[in-house]
Amino acid sequence: MDLSNEGIVKAKMLSIGYETDEDILWAVKDVSLEVPKNSIFCIVGESGSGKTTLGNAISGLLPPYTVTRGHLIVDNILVVDNNKSNFKVIRGAVVRIPQNPSSALNPYLRIGAIFEDVVKSRTRNLTKAELRETISKYLSTVQLDEEVLNLYPYQLSGGMAQRVAIAMALAARPKVIVADEPTSNLDAYLRSLVGNMLRGLVKFGITVIIITHDIVFASHVCNYITVMYGGRVVEVGGVEEVFANPLHPYTVGLIEAALLKKTTVNSTKINATEYYGAGCVYKHKCPHRSEPCRVMPPLKHVSKTHGVACWRVGA
Repeated sequence: MDLSNEGIVKAKMLSIGYETDEDILWAVKDVSLEVPKNSIFCIVGESGSGKTTLGNAISGLLPPYTVTRGHLIVDNILVVDNNKSNFKVIRGAVVRIPQNPSSALNPYLRIGAIFEDVVKSRTRNLTKAELRETISKYLSTVQLDEEVLNLYPYQLSGGMAQRVAIAMALAARPKVIVADEPTSNLDAYLRSLVGNMLRGLVKFGITVIIITHDIVFASHVCNYITVMYGGRVVEVGGVEEVFANPLHPYTVGLIEAALLKKTTVNSTKINATEYYGAGCVYKHKCPHRSEPCRVMPPLKHVSKTHGVACWRVGA
């Protein structure tokens, strides 16, 4: 991905798999991408596309039984070098907001106590008054009052929990925030509110990577988009460019499904052998499949920022 802005996250032919008794199941396969600094970068795909595994890799949260190939660079530090990985070196530089923020908070502590630990980990020797003022400042950025500090995690609504998570992530002063499905189970108003807050993090010099299945949300919030299917990147580019001219059949299907409120896109039943077999990962569902689709197409660039993995493009 040829971007003019310097990339803070770079993946080069990155593959991530999980060891089974018989083989390795590759959740991410040969992914190359570049996330520009101070941007909102969306990774879009359905369940099983590999987007969450890729997000976990960027966050340094891969389980020990994963197998890696290729390279992953975060903040100019090589954290994955083929089968070797060292995520400790980026601790603090990358913060992940989980899909269900309340589940990541200690249920026995009030929000205020949890927030204090976050602030103290990054700013030491604060007086009690300074600590309170600092926390209040972060809460104000997400439109929350200090009263929330007296609540326990289970007392937070979905929207409040998401905003508390954003405020705590900001307080950790990272360079990158990875938000996993930040709008799941939120109504339209809260989705818009959370989206605006995530966009606002850029003014603090933070790069935001959003993992989502909601391509409409991505179109309103993100600067750049990567569409994944079957563990592979099938289309990348600036949001306006991709939505004005979607080139991969899967991207077209996602947009049509969102606009027409469809619940499925060309639902064809396939088995795991076909899904992870040779050739284009979308060939069993694609209405345009042909003989060349027996081979996985490379990512072709139709412009400096817009690329697609489809044999029909440029044929």
